[in-house]
Amino acid sequence: MKVRSLVCLLLAASSISSAKVRKPAAKTDMEKKIMTAPVEEWKGQQGGPLEPGHQLVTDLKGWKALAARLGLHANAPDFSKSIVVAVFVGERPPRGFSAAFEKPAAEGDDLLVRYRIKKPAPTSFVTQAFAQPWKARTFPRPKGKVIVELLPQ
Repeated sequence: MKVRSLVCLLLAASSISSAKVRKPAAKTDMEKKIMTAPVEEWKGQQGGPLEPGHQLVTDLKGWKALAARLGLHANAPDFSKSIVVAVFVGERPPRGFSAAFEKPAAEGDDLLVRYRIKKPAPTSFVTQAFAQPWKARTFPRPKGKVIVELLPQ
C-alpha cells in the first residue's frame, strides 16, 4: 500500500513539473504607452464646427489653429510624446449631446482611437438652445499612424 501511494505521488509530481506554465503575451511598446501615458482632456458646448467630425493634431501649428477655432486657452501638450484628437458633435438644437472617447487600442505600431456621439437621455432636462459640443484629448504618439473611428450610438 505504501509503495502504491508513493508511486501515485511521484507520478502526480512529475506531471505537475512537466506541465507548461503559460505566460501572458508581452505587451507591445504602444500598449505600454497607452497604459502609462498621462491624459489631458478639454471639452466645450460652444465653438465647435457646424458639421460633425474629428481633427488630428500632431504639432504646435495645428494646436494653435485648433485652440483659436475653439476659443481654448490651454498650454500645448508635448507633441514629441503626444498627439491630440478633437471630436466635433456638430450643431445640435437641444443641449445635452456630447462626445465620449473609448479606450484606445494598439494595432501593431498604429493607434486606434474610437469615439461615440452620445444623445441626451429621453428624460433629461435640456435647454432648447443651439450648441456645437466638442471634446479634445491627448493620446500617446504612435510609431505608426493614428486611426480615428466613429462608433454607432
